[in-house]
Amino acid sequence: MELPVAELASAHGLCLAVCVAADVPALAAPAGLDAALDGLHPAERMAAARLAPARCRDWVAGRAALRAALRRLDPDLDAGPIDSDDRGAPRLPPGWVGSISHKRGIAVALADRDRGWTIGIDVEHDAPPRLDIGRRVLTPGEAETLARLDAAARGLAVTMHFALKEAIYKAIDPHLRRYVGFGEVAVAPAPDGTVRVDSALALTVEAAWSRAGGFLVCTARARR
Repeated sequence: MELPVAELASAHGLCLAVCVAADVPALAAPAGLDAALDGLHPAERMAAARLAPARCRDWVAGRAALRAALRRLDPDLDAGPIDSDDRGAPRLPPGWVGSISHKRGIAVALADRDRGWTIGIDVEHDAPPRLDIGRRVLTPGEAETLARLDAAARGLAVTMHFALKEAIYKAIDPHLRRYVGFGEVAVAPAPDGTVRVDSALALTVEAAWSRAGGFLVCTARARR
């Protein structure tokens, strides 16, 4: 049986969501963990078996979503096992780029043909963070802008800034291959889902955001 997936709006590739947990809000119809495992490469199933249960659930959901996206983009593609590179990102076949994000049994994957851009994705609950992470996430300019909002709106904005920067850092990591601090990139999301990205990095960076099923989904792409 084909694994249930949901296609999400994305400006930077094909974005699919997979849910392997029945007890959480879902972006896609819930699928059992066994069903998601069945669609993986044997080497991936072996890798999953070595993980702790919670990590295994998320890892399997992410690989299942990424494989579903690649199959939809090219049904004849033989992707082989999708392992991780030395930076923890999924290692895709030549000619393809992709990224994964997961949240407690829900995973989203972004995939596209290699057109000279690297891509990144992040998914977060569309809610203020449980702890105020604004001081760690925001640049001084961003903090000043968000300080004009009431507490609830500021909390949501902090979550969005965090998610956007996480997606951006995944997109830029193949170029820089180093830790990038939250203060090295500033974002200004607009209501229409577009984002202004400012940084001193020698890269062209684009980002976008959308909401779906109680989640915030942010994507980005980068090139030199």
